Amino acid sequence: MGESTTFHCDSCNYESRQIRWGVSVVDPRRRFMPALCLQCKSLVEVDLTGADILVDEFTCPHCSAEVFFVDRGDSYHCPRCSTPGLHLRQGPAYW
Repeated sequence: MGESTTFHCDSCNYESRQIRWGVSVVDPRRRFMPALCLQCKSLVEVDLTGADILVDEFTCPHCSAEVFFVDRGDSYHCPRCSTPGLHLRQGPAYW
């Protein structure tokens, strides 16, 4: 099931836009995941629908730079100040 997630850093007050994360409740073929854009210095939403994550290249929806996925959920660092341990705010609803 997919949730809307916002990432927040206590150190520099960085806050991401709301990012859809997971598989759609309405259409299980639709899936999204957060990724790091080094150009924008932010976490962005990437549409993985119909993609092969091992082969395809993914770009930032805002600046078209290549984005990078984080291996583990507990290893998110702030894209602005590099402080570990971003807070994840889930909700308010599933998408």
